[in-house]
Amino acid sequence: MKTLNMMEKEKKAASLKMIWVAIGLMAFLITSCNENNVDADTSAEDQESVEFDNQDDYYLDDVDDMASIQLEKETGSSGGKISEESDQRLSCAEITRTGTEESGTIVIDFGEGCTGPRGNVRKGKLVIDYSGRRNDPGSFWTIEFENYFINGISIEGIRKVNNISESGSGVLIFKVDMENGLMTWPDGRQGKRTIHRVREHHLDDNKLLDRLIVYGTAEGNHRNGRGYFIEILEPLVYTRACKQQGVFIPVEGVKLIKHGERQITVDYGDGECDNIVVITNKNGRSWRHQVGN
Repeated sequence: MKTLNMMEKEKKAASLKMIWVAIGLMAFLITSCNENNVDADTSAEDQESVEFDNQDDYYLDDVDDMASIQLEKETGSSGGKISEESDQRLSCAEITRTGTEESGTIVIDFGEGCTGPRGNVRKGKLVIDYSGRRNDPGSFWTIEFENYFINGISIEGIRKVNNISESGSGVLIFKVDMENGLMTWPDGRQGKRTIHRVREHHLDDNKLLDRLIVYGTAEGNHRNGRGYFIEILEPLVYTRACKQQGVFIPVEGVKLIKHGERQITVDYGDGECDNIVVITNKNGRSWRHQVGN
């Protein structure tokens, strides 16, 4: 038969056990709630970072593409076949060149408004100062913005491009740098971007750009004031075939984005022509996201 003392001890032990169970349950619930809140908050903020980065890249790379195509047309290379690809974005712009094929200045003037084939409205000028023929190793050019706008967004700064290709390699390689490029939105918000990247142009038999491979870094702050650092972990691949299907983002490669205490990787896939990326946060949570939505 249990003594009164033994029964009291068992009662205390049971009470203590219940207290620890309650504490454990509360800790679990608090942790679960915090994880859910962090995940929900991170998803929205990280998706915004992906969208902002994609848009900033698009507007700045758009300028590189137009300048590169016009330089190809004006200067080409000292030997071999060059592309005769036309750029419909420039169809309503006034283009002038001073100097020779070896060095000079090209001005692309969009006037007070020039609507491109995708509905983008550009105005102002792009001033390209070049030395050497565009396709020749060692050539160099700068792109300066003069009251340049695209869709009401002002872009300021100077982009510097060096041809670092090896002679006879069959691949055109360009080093692109921009320090503190400034983008101003119609509502007055601003974003800054510093870029150090390499762009490899892989051409087809007709000397048309078939694959564009990009790697390097970017940093600055988005128009919401949030600072960021971006490193391309696996080269980003853009393809001509996907571009013709309306896919203008990379279709391969992985990018690391750091902003504040947050960190995500963006995986662009394995070459399929779509606007789907997989975002993974530093907690290991992954989700699919359609860029542009």
